[in-house]
Amino acid sequence: MRIFTLFIFLSYYLSSNSYGQLAGLQAAVSDDVPEYPLSVYKTATRDAQNLYNGRLYYIYDAREEEHQFYEDRNFEKGTVFYDGQRYDSIPLMYDLVKDELVIKHINGFEAMLLQTPKVGFFTTHNHIFLKQESGKDISPEMRTGFYDLVYNGKSKTLVRRIKQRQEKIVEKKVIALFPAKNFYYVYANGKYNPVHTRKAVLALFPSHKTDLKRSLREQKIKFRKNREMAIITMVARYDELTKQ
Repeated sequence: MRIFTLFIFLSYYLSSNSYGQLAGLQAAVSDDVPEYPLSVYKTATRDAQNLYNGRLYYIYDAREEEHQFYEDRNFEKGTVFYDGQRYDSIPLMYDLVKDELVIKHINGFEAMLLQTPKVGFFTTHNHIFLKQESGKDISPEMRTGFYDLVYNGKSKTLVRRIKQRQEKIVEKKVIALFPAKNFYYVYANGKYNPVHTRKAVLALFPSHKTDLKRSLREQKIKFRKNREMAIITMVARYDELTKQ
């Protein structure tokens, strides 16, 4: 279940950006974004020097079986809202270890590192990652960084996705590993609340426990086996029950 609406972006950026810069954003994050020919892509981006003035990015541990990126080690075209401007069809990768966004340079050979403070949001693999500032956009105990908006209803749900680089020795050879962790946050009672178990989600909505449990049973979702889908299903059901 992926629920995306234009409202979050309008409310998040309208105060500092014109409507014209935001026009077409809904299309940019839809599943049927058109692929642009290379010539059109180069023409549209050749003057976007602001996007390509970062430093080079070295893809470390490139030969290891595991990797530091979200989903895979290949560039995926997405949208980037950078330094007040929106750029479409940009080849990018998201480094989960360093929490940094990497794009392919227009020359097609080099990887560039975008300046994190200038990134408002980006899309990749049909997910939307928002830059959230601790104590401003999110709760003070949450770290500033990119958060995956997996549910955009009243009870917004964010996921902080990280990887940690680890090493092990196999036959006297050092192997790099990148185990992934996800941290879930549900907006309720005026703040984002960390949730990891079914019990934690139910505690946010105590008057609807029976209905939320039933929603998982009806869709045959096991919380431990599919934590993300279970959380989304429960909060969406709560929003449906309490909508006015």
